[in-house]
Amino acid sequence: MEAATSRQNRTGGLRRFLGTRRGSLTVATVAAALAAIALVAYLNNYKEDVRGGTLPTQVLVADRLIPKGTSGDSVATDRIFRPTTVPQADLKPLAVADAAALSSKVATRDIYPGQQITSADFRVGGDALRGRLSGTQRALAVPVDAARGLIGNVRVGDRVDVFGSFGGGAGGAGALRTIAQDVLVLSAPGVAGADGGGGDASAVIVRLSDQQSARMAYAADNGKIWFALRPPTGAEQSKPATVTGGSVAAPTNAAGGGAG
Repeated sequence: MEAATSRQNRTGGLRRFLGTRRGSLTVATVAAALAAIALVAYLNNYKEDVRGGTLPTQVLVADRLIPKGTSGDSVATDRIFRPTTVPQADLKPLAVADAAALSSKVATRDIYPGQQITSADFRVGGDALRGRLSGTQRALAVPVDAARGLIGNVRVGDRVDVFGSFGGGAGGAGALRTIAQDVLVLSAPGVAGADGGGGDASAVIVRLSDQQSARMAYAADNGKIWFALRPPTGAEQSKPATVTGGSVAAPTNAAGGGAG
């Protein structure tokens, strides 16, 4: 009984003390001292981690093989990386922590799964062809003569529409069909031909889808290819057309006609 009464008296006294201004100041002082001790301990551990090279740092590592020639934009878009943390002592020089740092660059070597990705592995203009391809895109060399392929006029980075002309065999009617529109030129000869006659065959490398590549290859083997240069900005396009002798000879639609 007396022990219980004594505990109650001590508890009540503590409550009364804490309710005073002096009690509140004492509690605040003790709490601040404990927080300072915890902060000092944390800073000491942090310094030890830095000196020991164990401070974890976030980097990007290859999630699967990144072949030489892969564009940095493809690495970011297809997420062929994963973020991870490594001790600072294991951090590679120029290690990349943000995939945005790879924009407009191309891998200059194979990067294997689990390897850290560094900015030294990528550079601008590393591969003019492979760096511009991803997914179902393909680079195809199209043999064209100087006139039909705009050789000497079409340049890398231009956009063209591509037509295939097929002659009618055994009395059949010929036709010209739109094979692809808004096609990116990846590589083009700089001159029209050594003799200047415009008849020499040259190859223009263009970027197509895998299905367009098959149609283009067939057209190049079995007909004639024409390139039409598109405006550098603000280009518009109509529905892909098929043109025959009959459609050319038909009267011009007033709404669709007009000077080029």
